[in-house]
Amino acid sequence: MGENLIDKIIRIKDTLPKKQRVLSNYLVLNGMNAHMMTVTQLAQRAGVGSTTLMRLVQMLGYGTYSDFRRDLFEASMIRNTSSYRGLKQSFHMSSELIEANVLSSVWWKAAHVAENFITGKNEEQLNLAVQMFIDAQRVNTIGMRLSRAAAIYFESMAGRIFPKIHQLSSATEYIFDRIYHMGNGDILLAFSVWPCTRVTVEAANLCHERGIPIVLVTNTTLNPIARYAKVVINTDSVNSGLGALPSIIVAEAMISELGRRTSPQSTEDLENLEKMLEQQKLFVYE
Repeated sequence: MGENLIDKIIRIKDTLPKKQRVLSNYLVLNGMNAHMMTVTQLAQRAGVGSTTLMRLVQMLGYGTYSDFRRDLFEASMIRNTSSYRGLKQSFHMSSELIEANVLSSVWWKAAHVAENFITGKNEEQLNLAVQMFIDAQRVNTIGMRLSRAAAIYFESMAGRIFPKIHQLSSATEYIFDRIYHMGNGDILLAFSVWPCTRVTVEAANLCHERGIPIVLVTNTTLNPIARYAKVVINTDSVNSGLGALPSIIVAEAMISELGRRTSPQSTEDLENLEKMLEQQKLFVYE
């Protein structure tokens, strides 16, 4: 499949003037809604002027706004659904869930989103990320605001079998101090969903400048860290409304693969840890 309009906008957006970058971000995230808008309406929604919109339309090679709007909608359809068949199924399932309880509705939504980001590319990137973890001397993980949950989950779960994890999210005022002391053997695992927090982006940028490899887990390739991350796992779930859940699913997959590759040592560690915790009577079983 060739490059569609959304792909082209993502590819060139970082070379555009500021207002056109703002417009580009809006188009990528809201292309499905833009096909019914006039030039004036779309420009207002994006927070730019009509002239900025038409300049971008012309720069992308379109003679008319209507042709641009049509291709934007078609590209957004492809990007937001795995197939037209999948779209029809989602319409059908959504209507069935009108009378269902909220737990069933959220479960179906999560399954649908996960189905769309389980791709060959993400599998390849995840495998590369896990190998980077194993080869590293220290894995520094960061996640701010909504993404903090995924970063802490990864540290808490993987830390039982993989003691090389260093959490940067807990003391944000010292993040740059810790990056200063990073060197050969360090990598950064960044959980960063849109809209991206400034601290995470600046921390990743500093790591990049210092030659620290970056693994990025995000929900859109609009994330500025994606430009220089060595590994990008994109859940493509920016409009799903599921918050940090897709990132946590990726974290769980990385933990499972990490345990598999470090077995039997990982299994032995868990068994010994379980015995020690039982001796400490940490849990209540009655």
